[in-house]
Amino acid sequence: MTDQEIYQKFVEYMGHQFPESEHMMPMITSFLSPEEADFITGFPMNAKTIEEIAQMKQMEIPELEGKISALARKGVIYESIRGDSVRYRLWSGGEIFQRVPFWPGTDEEPIRTMAHHGNKYYDDGLIDDRKHIVHPGLRSVPIDETVMSPSEFLPFEDIKKLVEGYDYCTVSYCCCRMRYNLDSDYPDSPFPLETCLHFNELGRYIVKNGLGREITKDETFEILKKAADAGLVHGLENHQGNPETICNCDLEYCTFLRPYHQMGHAKAIEPSNYVVQVTPETCKACGICIKRCPMDAIQLKLNLQATNKFRKAVTIDADVCIGCGVCVHKCNSI
Repeated sequence: MTDQEIYQKFVEYMGHQFPESEHMMPMITSFLSPEEADFITGFPMNAKTIEEIAQMKQMEIPELEGKISALARKGVIYESIRGDSVRYRLWSGGEIFQRVPFWPGTDEEPIRTMAHHGNKYYDDGLIDDRKHIVHPGLRSVPIDETVMSPSEFLPFEDIKKLVEGYDYCTVSYCCCRMRYNLDSDYPDSPFPLETCLHFNELGRYIVKNGLGREITKDETFEILKKAADAGLVHGLENHQGNPETICNCDLEYCTFLRPYHQMGHAKAIEPSNYVVQVTPETCKACGICIKRCPMDAIQLKLNLQATNKFRKAVTIDADVCIGCGVCVHKCNSI
């Protein structure tokens, strides 16, 4: 089988995850060798034991363990350890080529080349199937505020209380900002990079495989504080169960905010239930909240109740606001 046939077989195995594009194959081949692509074609996408995979692959366990370990360190295979149970699964296409390998913050090949092709592919239809998605993969959670889910999804408590419930905390580089920072076609992000927080089982996988580092809860809170000061949006995985990731998202390069603002997607981040309330009498009309809002949901308008010299106060577009609290965090009127 030729290398081209091997890669094509891998694409077919991954199914709808790779829409047609001239940038698809360069992204894949820049990161995966033909041998690696051949090995992970047919690798289970649902977690299996090493014995089950050995039977599927018709390989001896010692040889199989070596291959799996190398691909786990590369960010291609996920290792789940729960007590005495160890299981493995293939990361999704989006995780392999857009997310996991960027967590270590590595500025070298083949990560740099994959980033370039992946960014081009991102703009050329890679996520078109998410354009009209009803429930995005991330939910906004404001710092220091208690929020509840507006839908049937998991109700999320105050983000600090959430962190207190974890027994293992880690931090990695923001995969979104790293991916664009590695591409000379895009300007570097001005925001902090080491801000992607992972916990418990996922955190242990990350540290074991050199994809991030362990941190204390105090360090976790400090990262959240710096992210909030910088105007980044805190986001949790939007699914039932205990979320193991807290993202700190920026307007320009975030996988969720960028499609909304630059690619015409119908929705960005699932909103929290945190509702911003404006007090016209104390509003200073300084405009800080307008500059910080990631959704362009705030405007200054004339208000007869305003007491500032401009006789203006901010108004909130509730249909656009995601309840992230970024505006409140630096408000001069509080």
